[in-house]
Amino acid sequence: MQIIRSAADIVADPALRDLVSSVFANVSDCPEILRFILIVETGDTLASLDAQLGFSIFVNRHEFILEHADWYELVYVLGQDGYGIEVFVPKSIDLPELLAMCVKQALPAESMP
Repeated sequence: MQIIRSAADIVADPALRDLVSSVFANVSDCPEILRFILIVETGDTLASLDAQLGFSIFVNRHEFILEHADWYELVYVLGQDGYGIEVFVPKSIDLPELLAMCVKQALPAESMP
């Protein structure tokens, strides 16, 4: 997995880089509310994701899941002050349970303002 903590961190995939840049642009007025962005990568396990997040990714703590062309974006608001985490899951990842949850619950990214 890759952990992104600032807009200056390097994201190799161009489409994902645009999505990550958009996240940072959306929180530019209050960047401290974004704890980190987690990018799921080949070789990651559900246990390793849960350990990094500090909770099970399946607990349905996400506010929503957005579907992009090649990625799912899970948005978690964890505190009363609005702080949160975002998780990007590639559609090509070999984690069938995670992909099934994303497919079932995702909204088209275009549907969000």
